[in-house]
Amino acid sequence: MSNGERNASEVWKTVCGYIRTKSETAYKQWFKKLVPISIDEAQIVLGASDNFFASWVKNNFGDLLADALAFAGYAGIQVVFESGYCPEDAAPGDYPDESQPPPGVSSTDSDLINPELARLIRKHSFENFVVGEENRYAYSAANAAAQNPGSINPLYIYGGPGMGKTHLLLAVAHDVLARNPKARVRYTSCEGFLNAFLESLRTKTMYEFREEFRNVDYLLVDDVHTLGNKTSLQEEFFNTFNTLYGLGKQIILTSDKQPSEIPGLESRLVSRFVSGVTTQITPSSFETRLAILKQEQQGLRLKLGDDVLTFIAERISSNIRPLKGALMSLSMYAAAMKQEIDLETAKRILSDQLEKEAESRTISIEEIQKAVAEEFGLQVYDLTGPKKPKNIADPRMIAMYLSRKLTVKSHQDIGRAFGGRSHGTVVHAVKQIEANSLKDEELKRVLNQLQRKLRAC
Repeated sequence: MSNGERNASEVWKTVCGYIRTKSETAYKQWFKKLVPISIDEAQIVLGASDNFFASWVKNNFGDLLADALAFAGYAGIQVVFESGYCPEDAAPGDYPDESQPPPGVSSTDSDLINPELARLIRKHSFENFVVGEENRYAYSAANAAAQNPGSINPLYIYGGPGMGKTHLLLAVAHDVLARNPKARVRYTSCEGFLNAFLESLRTKTMYEFREEFRNVDYLLVDDVHTLGNKTSLQEEFFNTFNTLYGLGKQIILTSDKQPSEIPGLESRLVSRFVSGVTTQITPSSFETRLAILKQEQQGLRLKLGDDVLTFIAERISSNIRPLKGALMSLSMYAAAMKQEIDLETAKRILSDQLEKEAESRTISIEEIQKAVAEEFGLQVYDLTGPKKPKNIADPRMIAMYLSRKLTVKSHQDIGRAFGGRSHGTVVHAVKQIEANSLKDEELKRVLNQLQRKLRAC
């Protein structure tokens, strides 16, 4: 056996040991059936029975495997699978003795490493964060905080779920640790902070708790809106914040709300949170969503046509998570069925998800009027008022057409929303725009652009 093979076996023992502390079922059903082949600083090669088995492990347990490799001292290396192997191909001793505790790991201790930090090394960086107008300022601020700790303090990033806030938070840690592996970076969710606080109270280890969160260079806290209405936790967080702020340590917080909008958040914490830089991430534009899909599929064997990617980016606009989920669904289907994915196949596979997406996004006539007015340099009252010059009448018809297409409102409802116009006026506008769009490419472009903008709101 070569040194590479022997080393792979030794590392695999530790990896499997860690995995068993997280999920004995996953270990027995999946990881026990993999064979360690070789390992170096760049990659570990694992043998699997076939490509489908390997794809399933990669897609469903990739994070767990990355955490286990990080625990074994191989954070961030690439995992490569080769088919045609079974466990009998492994040398004796390749797998841990299941009757003994895993090497170096207590079976009762599930938090020996920070799983989030292990994942960030592999998955989250500034380089693979897709920048658009909706997140450019937040990206720049996070980059500045990583490069010059304390210069932007605190940095508070807010926005809806799945907008990329956590990615930026972890990208800071990734960047800092890449430049200085000895940097003291503490990443946690606010819920994690709460759980650690309650455990310290139960075990009378408050000193250790405070050391863990205050003896750091960077404190990165996700979802601080969960501080609301938790008086004791807010007191502890306030003191932790003040300690780090006074020492010039970098604090970065994320939330789904502005500080002043968090129910039950004490005014002194609101004041602290807004004392630095506060920046919002808004829903991704069509262009950003399309760029995210193209980047994500680089890590998959699946390569979709531009028409399929465009369709997904147009139809899934609520946030980034279902966008990536759609891509993963198509990837799993392609691997299982061993076939390429065309547009009609994608529509069929994603039909349930697309239906839920459509139900979750309700577009109002008021939003349509505002978007059309902005597109043509008008005011909403121009569209709803009595004026009839062509530069107003044409946008008004476009707004009526989109109101009929993107809402469930009747012709009568739409007419009332446009200054009390008649049912017949709305019907005429809809038919006119439909006919014109068939022969006017510029009109078709404007209509597509407005629909993408409205679905991304």
